[in-house]
Amino acid sequence: MKNIFLPAVLSLLPAYAFAQSVPDGQSYRTAGNPNNTVRSADTADSVSTWIGKKMDVQNGTAVSPTLKGGVEISAPSDRPGAAGTAIPNTFWVDRYYSPKTWFITTNTTWTVCRSGCAYKNPLDAWNAALNANFLNGAILTISIGDGIYNLDNQFFTNVTKTEHVHIVGDTAAPDKVVLNFTKTKGNNLGGFAAYNGGKIGLINGMTIQAPTDGTGALASTDRYGRHVWNSQSYGAGIAAYGAGSNIVVGSHVVIHGLYYSMVADNNGGIDAPQGGVAMSLAGDVNAMARGGGVIVCTPCSATDASDYTHPDNTLGSNYDAERGGSLYIDGSTGSKSLITGVVGLTGGHIWAHHVTLTGSLIPASGQGAWITGNSSAEFTGCNISGYNIGVNATNGGYASVDTCNIHRNIQGGIVADGGRVTGASAIITDNTTYGIQALHQGSVVMFGTYAGMRANGTNFSAQPAGVEHRSGSAYTASSIDVQ
Repeated sequence: MKNIFLPAVLSLLPAYAFAQSVPDGQSYRTAGNPNNTVRSADTADSVSTWIGKKMDVQNGTAVSPTLKGGVEISAPSDRPGAAGTAIPNTFWVDRYYSPKTWFITTNTTWTVCRSGCAYKNPLDAWNAALNANFLNGAILTISIGDGIYNLDNQFFTNVTKTEHVHIVGDTAAPDKVVLNFTKTKGNNLGGFAAYNGGKIGLINGMTIQAPTDGTGALASTDRYGRHVWNSQSYGAGIAAYGAGSNIVVGSHVVIHGLYYSMVADNNGGIDAPQGGVAMSLAGDVNAMARGGGVIVCTPCSATDASDYTHPDNTLGSNYDAERGGSLYIDGSTGSKSLITGVVGLTGGHIWAHHVTLTGSLIPASGQGAWITGNSSAEFTGCNISGYNIGVNATNGGYASVDTCNIHRNIQGGIVADGGRVTGASAIITDNTTYGIQALHQGSVVMFGTYAGMRANGTNFSAQPAGVEHRSGSAYTASSIDVQ
């Protein structure tokens, strides 16, 4: 231990704690009796003995202390281990606190493994960390050994101090540290959750999963690969909800079998700036930024997203920004989505440079990118193929597709259906029906692109002014300008 403020610590101890340390005897002025004073003959047995135990203090701080044998009096009951075995760089107080309160004074590691570690269960270590205080910016690393850990609750925080906690497994092989969340069915629980200002300093080196045999969030999968989900089983592998909530994710994380892989909602944030997060087998969305939430994952991978629980209201996207949410997914990949690879809804914002979207769950269906409801997206350097529509901007949505390769889609490479698409130097080839289509006042403006359009069923289709028969709404002419 170091830099411990003794007055604060000592104030926690009862007065009788020092009763056996102070030597007997009074001064002559106080006693008026020389027999009550400390005599020189007693010095070796009393005064000097006691002086040898004291610590000099100046301005409330210990002066040049030498502390040895960092041993606790007894082992805390909330962790295994023999009495007297200390966790380095910590001390704990339990006389007036329940549960025990830890004080982390310098960077510290707590270990988790089947035997021989401070903890056997990662959640026990996490719950102990929730009762810790962190001094001098110290970081607590919960180091999880290889193995499968069946967990009956999620890692939850609504406090900021857990930004000092790093949860790390095997960064060389995250598949060797498996956190299996067994209670995701019917209670909307997930894996890691930071709510209302809560923070998690780092998650890395692990697989976050739920059972896929019907006992978890997933109920079943049909022969087309479409997933049916249990009711009220909509938790996320990693979720940050509420203003100020934030979770940092390392580059060696796998998330599998939860309804959402990652969610940043209601102004929460998930930050994976080094990418490396692999998301698979989700329901509504692999990675969703909603309600002002922000996800940074550059790059990540997302695959196999579908919710076919109610066939008249199907869901399934690899990446989603909606209600003002923001996605930064440069370099990411998406595949096997039931509805769309990337979707922007109701004012969402997406930065998706150099993304690769390689087809829907049902071949030649769905949309590679669907930008609608006044959302916006940048797809510079993208590669989109294998959908019904490659890029579809609808109802006021805007998409930029500079230097993108949009090919082998069925209805169209680019469609502006009441939305707007711009770009330059795109390659639009081998799309079965249209290379570019504009309708319902849609607008497409592309520069340096005409020379890169070939082998499409028809290169261009622009709907003239008229009436759309189903709704009876009148539209002015759509437009396409490709140079």
